[in-house]
Amino acid sequence: MDDSRLDPAAVGAKLAAAGSPVTDDVAKALAGYLALLVKWNRTYNLTGIRDPDELVERHLVESLALAPLLRGERIADVGTGAGLPGIPLAIVAPQRRFVLIESRAKRVHFLRHVVMTLGLANTEVAHARVEDLPCERPFDTVLARAVAPPAELVEMTRHLTAPGTILLMLTAARLEEEWRASAAQFGLRAVDVDLPARPGRSAVVMLERC
Repeated sequence: MDDSRLDPAAVGAKLAAAGSPVTDDVAKALAGYLALLVKWNRTYNLTGIRDPDELVERHLVESLALAPLLRGERIADVGTGAGLPGIPLAIVAPQRRFVLIESRAKRVHFLRHVVMTLGLANTEVAHARVEDLPCERPFDTVLARAVAPPAELVEMTRHLTAPGTILLMLTAARLEEEWRASAAQFGLRAVDVDLPARPGRSAVVMLERC
């Protein structure tokens, strides 16, 4: 792999070109995250994406598209896997608190290493299935990226929410209408998403608990 395409300057330039400009310090942290992802991917199979440009487009650009839509201080990332979209968002939003929920031990090990290496003091890794995770205080925003079908995801995450909580999903574009159509069945309402540049391969769906 051409590691020069994942250095901080190159990552920052790609994000700026995609409409998500970041500071040099943030670009350095995001590039550091991708470097760890590439390194650990050789053993842990964290992502099927190998091309550096696609890593930025699919993992960073898509994740950062959610940043303007986050609500409140407490954010849960359900089934975060390799830390997406939670880690990129935690890097660009240090004033918020993120809980990355993951059930697979190897991925939890990777996530904790990333949090420690990048010094993400606003980020906690919870090793649990989301439905088994105790939640004494509801989250303001719940994130999910291709975790489960609409009905299943809503049931899995209901105990994490309260009226006013938003669910933000990165999903396949073809599933956007399915999400919106099913929202009312679960005490949710679809919220219009206004993004200046939406990722081409995915759709962003926002639902609010009534």
